[in-house]
Amino acid sequence: MRAFIDRIDIYPEKPANGCWVKNIVFNFPVPINGRNVRELSLENETILETVCLMSRVEGK
Repeated sequence: MRAFIDRIDIYPEKPANGCWVKNIVFNFPVPINGRNVRELSLENETILETVCLMSRVEGK
């Protein structure tokens, strides 16, 4: 992860929305919403986070 992310800024106190992360600075441009950005501010933006678990099912 250190190769991808330069810095993550967090709030000193937990905010009302529950998101501790304030800002993410990447080591290279990342495509987000049709733009290439190096810094992603989470203070004023709504980001949808999705987690997916994939597993292989072997046939018998």
